[in-house]
Amino acid sequence: MERTVRILEQSALATRNYTDKKTGENKVIHTISLKMQDGYDTFLGEITGERAVNCPAYDKNRLYKVQCSMVVRNWTSQSSGEEMQATTIYVDKISVL
Repeated sequence: MERTVRILEQSALATRNYTDKKTGENKVIHTISLKMQDGYDTFLGEITGERAVNCPAYDKNRLYKVQCSMVVRNWTSQSSGEEMQATTIYVDKISVL
């Protein structure tokens, strides 16, 4: 998806460890979250990896064009055992308008 947005909030760089489910290898992921508004909707997107490490502080007074991809993953609630779904929006490209 591609949208023209204003960035409302930008998180600090977060780093966390995880285990790769395919290989069992311990890895590290870096993320920054952006709260964005396109004039109609407000949504949260993530920048990951080296792009997050090198991410500049975005100006809240400017408009940006973002290209995003959405990933839906299934997971099981530890408390209820219920199957759940979560949608994550990843920011693939961002540029100033």
